[in-house]
Amino acid sequence: MNPQVTSADSLRLYPELQQLLDVREAGWVFRLIQDEDGPLEGIAGSFSRQQYTDAIFVFDRTNVSAARVLADENGGGCVWSKQGSGIQEVVFELIGLPEPGQPAAPSLVKRSSLLWTPR
Repeated sequence: MNPQVTSADSLRLYPELQQLLDVREAGWVFRLIQDEDGPLEGIAGSFSRQQYTDAIFVFDRTNVSAARVLADENGGGCVWSKQGSGIQEVVFELIGLPEPGQPAAPSLVKRSSLLWTPR
């Protein structure tokens, strides 16, 4: 069995994880991304409000994706997304988004691709 890694241990090795710890303290929920008994592939985090859900997916230091998805009652669909950048940049942009209905809040639903391809 592997020894438990503390937040302090993680931050010593990967200081950019501080942003994830900060949003966790603000109410975000995180889950591991892995197949049963398989290697850890990443971390997924989400923060849900009545109007929307923000999500972030971290696969490594520079492979990070995030999105804001509106609830169906608010039009439904993805109104903001970013991918391929570092943790700090993506988290900073995501938590800086105005609430739906506020000035400069993203509201145009992005059209999804008809073709889905696995990683």
